[in-house]
This record gives sequence, structure tokens and C-alpha cells, in this order.
Amino acid sequence: MTAYLDPLAQSESLRRPFLGAILVHASVLTMAVSWSWIAARNQISLGDPNATPGASIPINIVRGIPLAPAQTVVQNPVANDSRSSVPMPPPEAKAKATPKVEEAPDAVALPGPNAKKSERKAPERKFRPYVPERDNQIYASKGMGVNTSSFTGLQPDAFGVGIGVGPGTAFGAGYGWYVEALQRRVGEQWQKELLQIGNDVRTAPRSVVSFDIQRDGSLRSIKLRQSSGVSAVDFAALRAVTNANPVPALPPGLNRSSVTIEVWFELKR
Repeated sequence: MTAYLDPLAQSESLRRPFLGAILVHASVLTMAVSWSWIAARNQISLGDPNATPGASIPINIVRGIPLAPAQTVVQNPVANDSRSSVPMPPPEAKAKATPKVEEAPDAVALPGPNAKKSERKAPERKFRPYVPERDNQIYASKGMGVNTSSFTGLQPDAFGVGIGVGPGTAFGAGYGWYVEALQRRVGEQWQKELLQIGNDVRTAPRSVVSFDIQRDGSLRSIKLRQSSGVSAVDFAALRAVTNANPVPALPPGLNRSSVTIEVWFELKR
């Protein structure tokens, strides 16, 4: 059997660690001394080294301070005007006077650039010859009026649309021109709607539609008052009034904000 060795019982030499510690401390001490010597040698000292600490510093007044010698100023040719070395061109010779040309006695003088332009006169307006007024001729500033109660619209057969006018109606007897414009407006839309009705429907009784005309000509409250018995004709009449919206504005002389009228539509092919 091998003998058991106790590591704590063995002796260890301390010579090498001791010498190493001495060498390290000596190196650190040498570096510290060397750095202090270098720093003290390169130190910048100001003032009198023999001055007493805390003593006052005298200030002497001098008569003048010598200035530095003047420097030679180099002129910048870009920022300053310089003389050009290019020779100047010779002076231009004076233009010779243009010889005068004698005009022929029969020559016509042409207008010069400063001559005044001739003003053109506007052509005279020619009016038609005066026609003396007749004894029975009457002038009016208003449109066509209606004097009979039997008037029921302008050319109802041409449009198939009729509007009642005359005494007892919304427009009375003095606004025939407005009724004509209204009938023409609604009648054009009625003729377009007739194309949508089948050819099998040739005739139909009258279809009456009522509506309100506002002051600006817009239409409201469009209703079917009397049916023709044919739904296609009734719907065509309602669409004709709706598509005619807006109509001409109410006449200025009509002192009403809105007017309710009835328009009848008749189908005849």
C-alpha cells in the first residue's frame, strides 16, 4: 500500500513570491518618482518665482505700446476694379448724312411713321322708313291678354294640353302670354311622353293634373285630379308636369306667392 500524503503537512518555499512582491513595489515606486520629476520639469510658472505669497502686485503705467509692423496688403483683383490691358477699339466714324432725294412734282407723299392714322367713321345706321300711326292702333308694354272667358289655351290641338284662363281663373284675363309659355313648356314634355305609350292606345278621355306654381317657377303638389281611365295616359300626364319643372317664374304684376292651376291632357292619334 502507498503511504497517504497530507497536503497541509508538506512545507512550501516563500522565496519566489517574496522576491516578486519586492520587484513589483520597486517598479511602482520608480514610476511614481519619475512621473513627479517629469511633471515638475515641464511646469509653466507665471509671475515672479521669488514673490511673497499673498503680496500685492505693482502695476506700472507705460507711455505707449509699440505696434506690430504693418503687413503688406495684397489687393484682390476680383473684388476691386482693375485696369484692363485690352486695347480700346478705335472710335466709330460718324455716319454720313443721307443725301436728299428730290421728289418729282407728280409724286404722292407717303405717310411717315409718325403720321396720324385716319379715323374711320362708323357706318351710318339705316332705319326703316317712318310709318305714321293709325287711328285705331294701340301700344302696350305688357304681353298678350285675354278678353273672353271662352279662351282655353293657345292651340290646344297642337300640343294636346289645355290651361284654363279668363275671368274666374288663377291668371285672370291679363296674362295670356304667360299661359302661352306655360302651355308650350308642358306641351313639349307631353309630346315626348306620348312616344312611351303603346300604339294600341289611340284615343283616351282627358286626364286632368293640378299643381302649384311658386314665385320662382318651381312646381309643388302635383296631383291627378281626373283620370282618363287609362293608367298609361295618367302616368304620362304626371311625368310631363314633373319633367317640365321648373316653369317660367310668375309674372311680376301678379301679386301672389303661388298659383294653383289645372292642366288637362288629351290623347288623339
